[in-house]
Amino acid sequence: MNRKFFVSAAFMALLSVTGCASGRIHEKCYLRAVSVSGNQLVFSLFNIDGVIVGTGDDMHSARRSAELIGGKPIFTGYTELVIVDGEDSLGVLGNMLREWKLSPSCRVVCSENGEELLRSNDAELLIGITDQAVKQGIAPPCDIIAVLGELCHDGQAETAELHSDGTVGSCVIR
Repeated sequence: MNRKFFVSAAFMALLSVTGCASGRIHEKCYLRAVSVSGNQLVFSLFNIDGVIVGTGDDMHSARRSAELIGGKPIFTGYTELVIVDGEDSLGVLGNMLREWKLSPSCRVVCSENGEELLRSNDAELLIGITDQAVKQGIAPPCDIIAVLGELCHDGQAETAELHSDGTVGSCVIR
């Protein structure tokens, strides 16, 4: 009898720790990739097809706008790719790392039209292209920590540049 009670108690404790019993995983949208251009953010989410565009006076209000459109809060801890336009990259990336708690392995790339990239390509493909560009030496390592380190030290950083026609190169962001 004690053994059954112990096993039942252990099982219930495990469920409460993981959050599976409450179904909380369905209460959020999970961000996979985001394009930042000024105060417009384009979100590619794990659990929603297509993209969600959020606009506002700043990044915070643009994210809140996207959460209203998606109907759920956006969890940013699993973000794999950030596409910047090269403008105020230090401020944008610093804010994202600090406020959004991005993973240190999140990739940072540059594009003139990140919205078009996310609308016409799967985020997984863009991540794969970025990884291959780094492996082939076309672009330097572009994880957010390396990019922010260069931006803080030199005021500029080299990263992969993705183009709408599927080509990839390297560019310097500031």
